[in-house]
Amino acid sequence: MSVQRLVDAYIIGLGDGADNGGVRRALVEHITSGDASLLELVQALGAYLASEEGGRRSRGMRVLAEVLADLPPSAIPAQATAKLAQFFGARLSDATCVPYTLPSIIALLRLPSFTAQCVADVLGALFKDVHVQSFQQSTRCDVYRLLDLAVQDHPDAVKAMGSGFVLGFAQILDGEKDPRALMAAFQAIPRLVALVDIRDNAEDLFDVVFCYFPITFKHRDGDPSAISPESLKAALRAVITCSPYFGGMATKPLVEKTAATSTSAKIDAYETLAAAARVYSPDVLRPEMEALVEQIREDVIMASDDAVASAALATLEAVYAAVSPAAPSGDAAGEGSTPLDYVLKDAVFRLTADGIKNPDQIGRVLRAVACSSAYNCTVVSDAVLPIILERLAATDALAARRELMDVLNHVLSASCDAERKAECLETEKDSLLAVYQVEASVPLDKEHSYLHITRLKGITLLVLLPGFLTENEAAMALQTIARAATERSEDENVNKEGTHLLVQLAQSRPALVEAAVLPLLLRALGGETVSVQRAACLLNALGAIGVAAPKVLLPVLGGLAAAMTSGELSQAHYAAAATTIRKMVEAAAAKGGDPLCPDLVAVAVEPLSDWVYGASGLGEEVTGRVVLELAKAAAAAHSRLDAEAQEQRLKPLFGRYAEAAQSPAPPGRTSLLLPLYAASVCACRPQTRLPVDDLRRYLGGLTDAALATGCAAHREACFEIIAAVINKTADARLRGDLTAAVLQRADGAGPAQVRLRHWVARALVSCSDRAGYDCVRWLLARIGENAPQAALAAEGFGTILGDHGWAVAAATHGVLKALARQRFYVTVVPEITAGFNSAADDSVKVHLLVALTHTIRHMPKSVLMNGIESVVPLLLSAIRLTSAGLKAASIRTVAMVALETPDTLRGELTTSVVPLLLAAVAQGDPAVNSIDVRRAALDALALLPEKYPLTALHTARRDILAALARARDDRKRLVRADAVKAYNKWLAFGDA
Repeated sequence: MSVQRLVDAYIIGLGDGADNGGVRRALVEHITSGDASLLELVQALGAYLASEEGGRRSRGMRVLAEVLADLPPSAIPAQATAKLAQFFGARLSDATCVPYTLPSIIALLRLPSFTAQCVADVLGALFKDVHVQSFQQSTRCDVYRLLDLAVQDHPDAVKAMGSGFVLGFAQILDGEKDPRALMAAFQAIPRLVALVDIRDNAEDLFDVVFCYFPITFKHRDGDPSAISPESLKAALRAVITCSPYFGGMATKPLVEKTAATSTSAKIDAYETLAAAARVYSPDVLRPEMEALVEQIREDVIMASDDAVASAALATLEAVYAAVSPAAPSGDAAGEGSTPLDYVLKDAVFRLTADGIKNPDQIGRVLRAVACSSAYNCTVVSDAVLPIILERLAATDALAARRELMDVLNHVLSASCDAERKAECLETEKDSLLAVYQVEASVPLDKEHSYLHITRLKGITLLVLLPGFLTENEAAMALQTIARAATERSEDENVNKEGTHLLVQLAQSRPALVEAAVLPLLLRALGGETVSVQRAACLLNALGAIGVAAPKVLLPVLGGLAAAMTSGELSQAHYAAAATTIRKMVEAAAAKGGDPLCPDLVAVAVEPLSDWVYGASGLGEEVTGRVVLELAKAAAAAHSRLDAEAQEQRLKPLFGRYAEAAQSPAPPGRTSLLLPLYAASVCACRPQTRLPVDDLRRYLGGLTDAALATGCAAHREACFEIIAAVINKTADARLRGDLTAAVLQRADGAGPAQVRLRHWVARALVSCSDRAGYDCVRWLLARIGENAPQAALAAEGFGTILGDHGWAVAAATHGVLKALARQRFYVTVVPEITAGFNSAADDSVKVHLLVALTHTIRHMPKSVLMNGIESVVPLLLSAIRLTSAGLKAASIRTVAMVALETPDTLRGELTTSVVPLLLAAVAQGDPAVNSIDVRRAALDALALLPEKYPLTALHTARRDILAALARARDDRKRLVRADAVKAYNKWLAFGDA
């Protein structure tokens, strides 16, 4: 087809609104292959481009623009570029053609043959002939994009245009209101300013830009392409602060904007000033310093929003870094006041007054100024420290000492950077040590605790001051903080602050903490006389240090492991110590500590596993708790090893435990230790090869042993391994063979056989294997028959769907398909509902309700709300169950139904829902109406007035208020608090 016929077809398609993709591709192919030239395309469009009708000219330009955008650069001859530039430049005078001319020029701008003269011709026509603000937003954005591309791709041409380009840009931008167009323009201006000397035109450009400050608009909800207010503010800030030539015009109005009543505008002004201080000349900032400092002081002291105070202080630091970075010259030093006087005179006045008001705010202002430079830090410290130290030496009043030390802490914190440490600190060292009493013990009375917390912060700062304390002094200071974290105090905030400060020091001075603090804490743990509360404080401090400071983690783990294995630790604290180790290992592994995991295994998991295996003096209960924690730690660390490392670690584990696991009666206490073995096997990656010759025989041996043993820990460990192996077997046929090999050995319906089905169902349902539902139906059949193990079968639905520390879990590489739970819900819940409706035996109904509740409590809300209407009657029946955990779960599900689909419960409100909730609120048998049940019921009652009108609940209002009034006297504080909230809602509901 000829070019002319293709062009005619294209034009007709534009008129009919048809898809012209095929025609456009044909035109591009013709030109690219050389069958036609770009000139021929222009000639074919001649009748349209020269038409007196604006619409025809516009369509002709659209065809040319769209084809040109799809052409590769090689298809556009270099000799044609200048002619095309002249052609498109001339078309800019035709308003109907401008929207399609601009994309054509943008396409040409990227060509190497587009010369500086072409750029000048096109931009000259744009500035002269196009009234940009009369066009739609998309066209205006194209204009700013064109200008930005010219700056980036043709800097020499733009630089040659100089003032003409700057004035043209300002003229085009004047009056712009659309956020998307403004964003395009704001992003281009800093690049323009960096390229062109704007000193002669700075005022013209500034006037156009600054009128938008502070910029505010509402983000369009649901539009992912919309400009956010924050990004537009940042773009405007970058424009205002992109040139020092804007400083003389911007500084005063920006300072005035800091007094705005709008929080957003105030913060925006402060952040812009902070950015401007790094660009503008100090000479334009100094005249406004007094007014700015006064406004910042007011905002820091009076601000109700901490974001305003933070922005103000950041601005103060940035501005002082610009206007007072170093000592003034000789001439300037002889002059009157300096910028620092605006802060120091007020601070000195307040610090010498009888009562110090707002000490924290005074300290924050001083700290911001001191942090701005080494010179400012020295001047502030020289002016303030003598006053504070003199007043501290002269007063014993707790409140006054705390206020003074609070200010002192802020000033000292500015010197923690070695590059700006105040020179006067060394001369005041003795006074500072006397004030903070580095070796003093923890006060026991609460009256001194607030002062002591402030003192601890100061001691921490002394440690952090570069080279201020000797090694011995720093060690004593650290031990004081450690005692504060671990020794008994009437105010638990002292312990919390001590622990927080230890963490801070462990991150900055890990070697010192390891040398001075860890031995102290570990020694304090030893012995039989350490109380449970004391041990908890010590372990909490050790755990916090280990989690927060990676460099100290392994020494902490090694020290705790050594304390346990050496017998220094009392048996009463073994479980708590194991829990602390587990939390540290899990935290380290979760932070992406794959390279660290082999060390975690070597330092903690392996030594403790060996110790537990050989320890004979531990009681059975302690052993079980310790083994459970170590198993979780082992799973967390082992799961992060690569497959090869896992295989290496499994070999000694199998040598120690494999035979015992497959024996119905393992020797000694080995059966209690099998969770350690199971956790590591379950945590393996799917590609990890277990050190067994025959997987079917191995799983069969585990099945036989689990069915025969009388030890619950042994049985569950075997089932966990079986489930994990089946779940991670990718080959469906092999997975089926392994499942059959296991289930064939499980004849009968005893407790072990039931538990085996739970675990096999978990393995298969999680990976969406249909065979898993055979096990589920086998369990439902036992429930329907009211078999001896029906209750156990129902309880096990929590095993099928619930979370587990290591077996068939996401953290240990279990295969968990995304829609597995949804499929379980739509498959099993209808069967449970049908069984409940057809059951004649109340016991069967109870068991089915238990299974249903376990199913629902582990379902995502999005799944649960699908078809919830049919389940509501069963949920209401489940609230009558005697198991507190299931009862609370049922109440929460009913509350969720009321929240999401309130009409579902409308017919049951006063007849069923409210009476059941009122019964659950009452204090009765703690095993039935536990605190969790009562709080869930109160939350549900508090929700009802929000979702239903008074007409639906007025008959029950009196009974509800009476029950809530009684609940306000509940023996548990949390229940009383919930009851008060619910009671107030119902009172307001009635008044309305």
